[in-house]
Amino acid sequence: MEKITNFFDSVTKEFKKVSWPTQTELIDNTIIVVVFSIILSVLIFGIDQVYSTVLEAIYN
Repeated sequence: MEKITNFFDSVTKEFKKVSWPTQTELIDNTIIVVVFSIILSVLIFGIDQVYSTVLEAIYN
């Protein structure tokens, strides 16, 4: 039981050391991730469409 108590004490101490983001930083970073994900998915979709068109032209 002592090991479990020590573990949770250590976890609590480590959580106090963490530099948590502010709400503004969190919102900004979330927006960046969402926008980048959308841009990347559009880019991959475009490349897929080009490859599909080229392969369709080759095989037909």
